[in-house]
Amino acid sequence: MKIKLNEIKAATPRVRKELNLDKLDELAESIKETGGVIVPVKLRKNGEGYTTVYGHRRIEACKMAGLDEVEAFIEDMDDSVLLTQALIENVVREDMVPLDIGKSFNQIAVETGWSNDKIGAKFGFTGGTVAKYRQLTSSAFREVLEKSPRGEITHKHIEEAKAGTDDDDDAVRVLEKSAKEGLSQRQTRTVAEEYKRMKNGYGAKAANKVLTTPYERSGLQPFTPVHKPAPVVKPVGDILFQWVRDQRVIDAEEGLKAISACVSDINRSTEDRGGGKAVLKNLIGRTEKVLNQMHEVLDGYGK
Repeated sequence: MKIKLNEIKAATPRVRKELNLDKLDELAESIKETGGVIVPVKLRKNGEGYTTVYGHRRIEACKMAGLDEVEAFIEDMDDSVLLTQALIENVVREDMVPLDIGKSFNQIAVETGWSNDKIGAKFGFTGGTVAKYRQLTSSAFREVLEKSPRGEITHKHIEEAKAGTDDDDDAVRVLEKSAKEGLSQRQTRTVAEEYKRMKNGYGAKAANKVLTTPYERSGLQPFTPVHKPAPVVKPVGDILFQWVRDQRVIDAEEGLKAISACVSDINRSTEDRGGGKAVLKNLIGRTEKVLNQMHEVLDGYGK
């Protein structure tokens, strides 16, 4: 049935405070073309008017499209059922940002007393996923989430930033960069890993440069998880043990492995042999310089 838009009031309290204006414009244009909503909104009778159960975004788009009424169906329900249905509809259909999803789950838990597992069953989530969303509302990451209301940052971005930095404060700094540049989850992990490496190896100034350099100009490659056992190193004295664990030494070893792999690829390739030859000469020159540097240091240590 058709209901006048001026007779409809939004449900309170509303968790979703932020509407994506670009998507709302798109929806309004679509409604203009079709002459109304395809999927009716759901309302509850409220005195002389109606309260929105779900479909708030569609109602706002109808107003933007210049319509006076919207297709709806009416259902009587108590306040707890209204809130739960509204939140479920928003999370599933309305493209809510992670922080608002967390707030929604918190409200559902308060209104119904449901466990995380039961809430998750309503959405096709695990109880653990629900718990992660709920944690966003009171975590150190709430501020960065509130600064990215369009949903650039998800709880998975947060997991990658935390895993890459091992520090919540550093993870927040990485997430601010991720939100500003619209980085993917994998790119966020890459930045986090590089930030930690530079901070541990060269200090805060070098680490901050990772955050201020645009990702596309940084030369960083997307992080790819590699599961391998940690090398077993037999320590010989405190100094050797400290240097063996040093991140710079680990990076150097990885660099040598990358050089070896590159040489093998050039050897196997049948294309651009002239280019391959030039690369090999360049690598030999650089390697010789490093070897000479190593020998000089060793000579300084004495026999």
